[in-house]
Amino acid sequence: MKALSFLLLGIFLLSSGTVFGQTKSEPKAPILSKEGISTFISDIFRKKTPEEKALRESDRNERRAARRARAKKRRQLKCSIAKTMKPECWQERDEAVINVALIYYGDDSMKMSDLDRIEPILVERFLKATDHALRVNVIAKKILPFKQKMPTDFTYNNITDKKRLQRIWYYENVGGHVMKEVYEQYLAAEEIETVHKLDSVLTITSAQFNALGFATGRMSVTEYPSEVAFAAKGGGRVDFPSDYTLVDELIHELGHNMFLGHTSTPCLVQKIQEQMGVTTITPEVLQEVNRCCTDSPSGNDVMSYCRKRGNVSEDFMHGFESCNLDMIKNKIIPNMLSGGTWHTKDRSRCI
Repeated sequence: MKALSFLLLGIFLLSSGTVFGQTKSEPKAPILSKEGISTFISDIFRKKTPEEKALRESDRNERRAARRARAKKRRQLKCSIAKTMKPECWQERDEAVINVALIYYGDDSMKMSDLDRIEPILVERFLKATDHALRVNVIAKKILPFKQKMPTDFTYNNITDKKRLQRIWYYENVGGHVMKEVYEQYLAAEEIETVHKLDSVLTITSAQFNALGFATGRMSVTEYPSEVAFAAKGGGRVDFPSDYTLVDELIHELGHNMFLGHTSTPCLVQKIQEQMGVTTITPEVLQEVNRCCTDSPSGNDVMSYCRKRGNVSEDFMHGFESCNLDMIKNKIIPNMLSGGTWHTKDRSRCI
């Protein structure tokens, strides 16, 4: 009824030439003639032909689709790693798949052919690790050089190998900040539409940072090669982990990217030391660590520091144990499918 009243008022204004704010001393000709008004009214109330109805419905559908597309774009930007390393939500999807970029950052220790070789191992083992509940899809691969070069006069512990010195220089001068550097360098090198599709960026890097790997939000870095005891007399050595060991660590870090924490944390050496009231790692401490790991339900989980990384090979791998599998299947995957929160609520403590 209100709509009809406004329509009639509009018709009156159009036919009288009256405009809001117009004074009586400013008469104007009607905007529409009487014949025009008659045609306008009859066009509103006459029965539309099937063709006109179809055209109108088509227009409505186009407008709805445009609104949905704009809403999806806003959601995409909100949940994209292009905005931040820690987006709060997942991109909505139709199937249980996590989209990642696999990149190498650093010197020439790896080439694209190495990433090509590692990719199928990662895909196969991640599927097994999740009990075939979640698939990893590598949608981008890149080789990126170090942003920073060591000074020509940089020296360390009588080491003369320039590649080693460059890696050690990163340890001494960049350390854990390499994550931010990788993030910025990758965004600058990748197509923005590809970045919007990514859930995680898995980085293998020759930069050293006092760990095998670590993760922040949806970014992670894993060392390759690893400088071992480079401060010791003789300069230590360089380890080149196998593809299978490297993939074990990539899956571990991808678990963090999915908001999974470490398991078996009561068995950490520091925790045992605190319990025993000692500050050194004694044989008794190591014995208690081994006992704790043996008794831990999640001791063999790929997210556990108890897992025996030295046993990883072509024939053996670590996966997610029951506690983490339950979270992946019943919390993380549903959140992914619905475009829900990345911060898994009521996350289980897998000991």
